[in-house]
Amino acid sequence: MFRVKDLLLSPETFDGPIFRTHLRCFRWYGYVASKDQKKPWLSLLRCTIFTASIWLSCALMLARVFRGYENLNDGATSWATAVQYFTVSIATLNAYVQRDRVVRLLRVAHEDIQNLMLEADDQEMELLAATQAYTQTITLILWVPSVIAGLIAYLDCIYRTLFLPKSVFNMPAVSRGEEQPILLFQLYPFGEICDNFVVGYLGPLYALALGITTIPLWHTFITCLMKYVNLKLQILNKRVEEMDVRRLNPNLVIERLSSSDLTFWRLQLFKEFVEEQLRIRKFIQELQYLICVPVMADFIIFSVLMCFLFFALTVGVPSNMDYFFMFIYLFVMAGILWMYHWHATLIVECHDELSLAYFSCGWYNFEMPLQRMLVFVMMHAQRPMKMRALLVDLNLRTFIDIVRGAYSYFNLLRSSHLY
Repeated sequence: MFRVKDLLLSPETFDGPIFRTHLRCFRWYGYVASKDQKKPWLSLLRCTIFTASIWLSCALMLARVFRGYENLNDGATSWATAVQYFTVSIATLNAYVQRDRVVRLLRVAHEDIQNLMLEADDQEMELLAATQAYTQTITLILWVPSVIAGLIAYLDCIYRTLFLPKSVFNMPAVSRGEEQPILLFQLYPFGEICDNFVVGYLGPLYALALGITTIPLWHTFITCLMKYVNLKLQILNKRVEEMDVRRLNPNLVIERLSSSDLTFWRLQLFKEFVEEQLRIRKFIQELQYLICVPVMADFIIFSVLMCFLFFALTVGVPSNMDYFFMFIYLFVMAGILWMYHWHATLIVECHDELSLAYFSCGWYNFEMPLQRMLVFVMMHAQRPMKMRALLVDLNLRTFIDIVRGAYSYFNLLRSSHLY
């Protein structure tokens, strides 16, 4: 059982350059709390209610889609929505269960970023600023389509409630096909299960608000963590290549150091670089433990659903609204898979450059004992780095295989339908 004090972050953490937006949202949902909050346990309790709400919405959506649809396009969009909620339900439950790991990762990242801002040179500050701008852009790219889709559903609900109330609340007519339900009612079995205004009307509005915020929030937060790791590796490679002992002691004057003193300080640099590499590996391992289950679920579910949506687009007769929502779902699902596999590839490639950075540090000017030590350090840096989600390697090759597999299954479905 979690203790409240173990899940509290310092107020400064919520103003960090990379995680600022996501942490403020997480504090609102109750996944983390700040030490300056008067009653942080209320925030953490809110997380339990929030997680249960998502699972309840997901269960109702699945109950609706398993009843079947007369129209393939209605079924496609409803299945896509229900599956999106199912995957985010897995992710939020995973984050709820592993809140202590999330807090540990955030504390480590915040401390590292604070130290970096104190000791970084101009080039390293530019790398930090570029990382901050990149994470903001990625967050915006995934949030915009989700929010637009949600606003369209809200507008449809409000307009038809005000001007076409018979098509909203006349459930028997909707069941007979005489009236068209609003978009939200196509997702829930409220005609028979929850026939009242609060649950049947306000419930979907609340569930939609959860979906359009939580789905992009979780995935872009993990992207920020992965981009932070990439930043750490970029800075490590830069410092290894420079091999500047003045980082350990700014008062050192290289020209006045004897060869033995210079060797001593370079050995200390080697030690610091190896320790930093081990810290990065530990952080990556913790990150893998955090994301392995939800990313594996995304890998399986999204690849199947993308195939199904392509099939519905070509076989069915979708309306303009159906086209819009299907393309939004395809974009969001492909974007989520791409973010994980692309940034994992960046981390692996940046780590593989570390041994090259050691080779480029001017080793031929070192003393012989230091050159021999460098060989072992390079061997340590060449240990293979992989990011995995249970049985799946996270890299661009896997992402391409997912797209190819979805397209192959789509062709198989289309061929069987034609015959």
